[in-house]
Amino acid sequence: MVDLYYTRNLQEAVARRGATLELAQMLAGDGSDRKFFRLFGSPTLVLLSHPEPPGEAVNENDSYFFIGRHLWAKGVPVPEIYEYHREEGWMLLEDLGDITLQTALKGRGEEMRRYWYRQALGLLVHMQVEGAASFDPTWCFDTPEVNRAFLVDRECAYFLGAFLNHYLGLKVPLEELLPDFGRLASRAVPDREAYFLHRDFQSRNLFLKDGRLRVVDFQGGRLGPLGYDVAALLIDPYMALEPRWERELLAFYLDELQTRVSVDAQVFMEAYYHLALCRNLQVLGAYAYLTKAKGKEYFARFIPVAVKSLRRRLKERPGEFPRLEKVVEKL
Repeated sequence: MVDLYYTRNLQEAVARRGATLELAQMLAGDGSDRKFFRLFGSPTLVLLSHPEPPGEAVNENDSYFFIGRHLWAKGVPVPEIYEYHREEGWMLLEDLGDITLQTALKGRGEEMRRYWYRQALGLLVHMQVEGAASFDPTWCFDTPEVNRAFLVDRECAYFLGAFLNHYLGLKVPLEELLPDFGRLASRAVPDREAYFLHRDFQSRNLFLKDGRLRVVDFQGGRLGPLGYDVAALLIDPYMALEPRWERELLAFYLDELQTRVSVDAQVFMEAYYHLALCRNLQVLGAYAYLTKAKGKEYFARFIPVAVKSLRRRLKERPGEFPRLEKVVEKL
């Protein structure tokens, strides 16, 4: 028996769905404080439990519900949300199983990898374009869009605070790197783009069920630039794709994208390079925070991969971000 808080509302909702709370199985979580349980029945269900004081402001649970229902209506393969009890902080969801893209491709050959990554990128294009249509920014519990200020504060400064200073114990003042951070953000988002942005579109947030990919962890969705989610998938430290794979799959993504919207490939690629750098910084900040502050040491094993990726990207354009290069070389 797992430690699960039962309420009459929850018991009745589960019973309506033909499942039971008995023998609920706790599922491996991600970096958040949410808890997931598999409830047995026909079919099985997933209980998402994340008690939060409801209040008037939109919270993380609300965003999961609103954005999840929106994406489902747009044909994006997210789990169906059956019931949401805002006051008690739980939802009943479709069970997507246990096979992530990461686990499905472990030890598999190149053709299998190419097939599933192309499936993921085709899905991403659909989500970015269709998810933006009639998207309501008031659904967002965090911020409504990814813009330059967001990238400086939540990607670059996060890297400096959580990774450089807290995890590594350095004492690098923000002012030292702020000129590079500002230049990076302005080149990552040269113009405002209003596409749907998942913000954590990577191999552990893509599940395989019944022969197709499904998307989870979308509650942080908002509007933003096209290249960010592509970078999240292609520089994902869990998979550590070689640069040749990144180039090949990025070309495939651009071909898919241009069947839906008109995009200047050169402008996109320039922004992509800088968005990938931002994502690389964010990943290091996140892994450091989860390891140090949350005690989730599993994430520490992926830090060397992300550092290697960051070094390689900076070396592709030496001198563009000299202050950042200097710090990274000392790691």
